[in-house]
Amino acid sequence: MLSTRTHKLGFPFSANLRSELDDAFSQMFGKSLTGCEGAYSPLSVWEEESKYHVSLDVPGMKKEELSLDIQDGHLILTGERSTVEDREYLHNERRFGKFKRMIQLPDWVDPTSVNATLDAGVLTTVLDKKPDLQPKSIEIKDSSQSE
Repeated sequence: MLSTRTHKLGFPFSANLRSELDDAFSQMFGKSLTGCEGAYSPLSVWEEESKYHVSLDVPGMKKEELSLDIQDGHLILTGERSTVEDREYLHNERRFGKFKRMIQLPDWVDPTSVNATLDAGVLTTVLDKKPDLQPKSIEIKDSSQSE
């Protein structure tokens, strides 16, 4: 049975409908709709010519509260966002607890070339592409010039 949330201000559901739907999906199927477990932390993934980037929003978290691993072709980001004890909320859309995000890495990513930084509440991970798969410029020679 799905749980129903009613906030103290009388709203039948929070403004964050995506979170509500993800909770319902998790309860029904034991798996998250968004590919994350626990507290939700949004991420962005993009590619440049020779690099692969993943940025995860983790506002207010310290690097000691986060973990970053590569396992079986996945980048695994885990952490725990602590809640304030003995606080009764009138309305709360923030999620607390453990979270885990798994990102399938493309075959062309070099898992030995990981660099991660935490700046202003954003954890950014950069992975290089495998050297043999990076774009190469090939010099075109003029056939009229002799060597």
